[in-house]
Amino acid sequence: MNEPPDADALRLLGTEQVRPELEALDQMSVDDLVELMCHDVRQVPGALSAARAAIAAAVSGVVTQLERGGRLIYVGAGTAGRLGMLDAAEAGPTFNVDEGQVVGVLAGGLNAFGVPIENAEDDHEGGARAIRDLAVSALDCVVGISASGRTPYVLGAVAAARGAGAVTVGLSCNVDTPLSASVAYPIEVVVGPELIAGSTRMNSGTAQKLVLNIISTASMVRLGKTYGNLMVDVRPTNEKLRDRSMRIVSRITGAGDVQVVAALDACEWQPKVASTMIIGDLGADDAAQLLREYGGRLRPVLDSLRSPDSVPRRTSTSSWRRLGVAAAFIDGHLVTGDIAVSGEEIVAVGLAGEGRGIAIPGFVDTQINGYFGVDLLNADVDEILAMGDALTRDGVIAYQPTLITSDFDQLRRAAANIDGARRATTTGARILGIHLEGPFLSPRRAGTHPVHHLRAPDLEHLRALLGAGEVAMVTIAPELPGSLELIRYCVDHGVRVSLGHSGATAEEARRGFDAGASAVTHLFNAMEPLSARSPGLAGVALARPDVMVQIIADGVHVADEMLRLTFSAASQRCVLVSDAIAAAGVDREVVQLGDVTVLINDGEARRVDGTLAGSIGKLRDSLIRVRALGIDPADALRAVISRPAQLAAMTNIPSIRPGQSANFFVVDDELRMTDHVMNGVVTAVH
Repeated sequence: MNEPPDADALRLLGTEQVRPELEALDQMSVDDLVELMCHDVRQVPGALSAARAAIAAAVSGVVTQLERGGRLIYVGAGTAGRLGMLDAAEAGPTFNVDEGQVVGVLAGGLNAFGVPIENAEDDHEGGARAIRDLAVSALDCVVGISASGRTPYVLGAVAAARGAGAVTVGLSCNVDTPLSASVAYPIEVVVGPELIAGSTRMNSGTAQKLVLNIISTASMVRLGKTYGNLMVDVRPTNEKLRDRSMRIVSRITGAGDVQVVAALDACEWQPKVASTMIIGDLGADDAAQLLREYGGRLRPVLDSLRSPDSVPRRTSTSSWRRLGVAAAFIDGHLVTGDIAVSGEEIVAVGLAGEGRGIAIPGFVDTQINGYFGVDLLNADVDEILAMGDALTRDGVIAYQPTLITSDFDQLRRAAANIDGARRATTTGARILGIHLEGPFLSPRRAGTHPVHHLRAPDLEHLRALLGAGEVAMVTIAPELPGSLELIRYCVDHGVRVSLGHSGATAEEARRGFDAGASAVTHLFNAMEPLSARSPGLAGVALARPDVMVQIIADGVHVADEMLRLTFSAASQRCVLVSDAIAAAGVDREVVQLGDVTVLINDGEARRVDGTLAGSIGKLRDSLIRVRALGIDPADALRAVISRPAQLAAMTNIPSIRPGQSANFFVVDDELRMTDHVMNGVVTAVH
């Protein structure tokens, strides 16, 4: 049954509107017409950018279906349908997809590609029938393409696909369309009225072509069809493509033409197999088998072959044990795929197949005053070691012990005990260099620091402090007279400076960063508040691209809106810190922070006078909190792993790579820790 479009609704579409300024279009010269059209197409990039989140969501849905063995099916009429068929036709030679894996369906059939059959688009039942004829199932993804968003043929196809359980995507060039309302992933690329009213083969068609290219290309990249930006799954069916295949294999392996051609000949000109043969010194059959183990993804195969002691893994996979994870956080990036271990060793990452959770090396905390009943200013070596074990149980693999302002002799004893624990640590969290949070702080913004222990900037006293232990970071208030000299001295001697506990103006903060300070201590806390004309230290830190922003996300110190603001303004510079004190991880009502007594009540740590005194939160809980605020998982993980490691100049951070010990944690989609893998043994985390 045909369902003709509603004429009144069509007249209201943005793509159907008449542009009054173009009433004399038919009187323009050729030069003016071309200039106008070249200029008008500039609307398309902005429309694409506005739709990028919707496009990304759709790509994720497509990838999931293709990984399950399903198909990507484009459905459209007229220009939209032809664009879908074109993208489907290009998938085979470009990415070597199996025949029938990417399909284009055009209203009116193949004959309509060259000879328009315009009334076919009104056939609602015809669209549904085309989907039934393809035996669409819950494994497939159907993309309906319609500039108006109201084409009956496309709506019929989408309805049938949805009824079959398939994932559905709708691509239109208008807002709030019936197509968008009927699919799981609506994409609306709104380009506005066309140069020729209603001629959607122009800007609308250009936008649709680009979106389809993005969907197919991004999906194929995620499926391992490229190595970097190299077309490693190309079908070398002509001389040009054979030459390209040779250049690809040569670039990946560094081999010369003779070796490259020999490898390609031996494997029937498959660039992935040839690259694996050369890097792994393997025969064609063994190389092809290894690629199958990794689901055809070349990068993890080559990572495995290039890692130390890789020969046993090349010869047999019978001892592999897969962990069933969906991804791994490696060098600051999420790498899709499962992990396999053999004994206590990682033997493969990026393996194809469905899984759950993300493997992570563990957290790095750059501000810890104490933990699990232990206060670092008062702890002996054994207590610090026990604290390190407790931190590891909660996912922290390394931390920067923080000492607040205190008596010099007490600070020196604490530093000596920390250094002793560092040398003795074998199983617990790794101890990084000490963070001296003071004493060169503003009395007006002292927070919980004892004011009577604060000092005016004094170079000789700084030298004495740096000599007390292995100091890696000092917090300084930049507005204090003489502070800039201290900042420069620290930087010149390899000690990082973080600005904090400060009443600095924006200009004073800028001078501090210009002198060499590279971070801010617990953003928003113990500093002047942000305002329109007085951004202060917080505003300058957020605005400067060279400043790491440390922030406490325990639900007490910083409001959720300010956390979102921080990740939005400084997404590549955020470092989550716990600022934990001795009450973190244990049930205590009263603890010490140096010689300050801290009371714990209703999840908050405060001095007797009510001043906030550190946090009783765990870093793992802060991670969950920022994820719940909508922060991208990879960016949230960087804030507790790679960025704090960078800030603390941490070297040899554990890596989840073949050849490494199988020691890591697993978090779920909400970034809640679920498992601890120790020497290849998986234990649930509570």
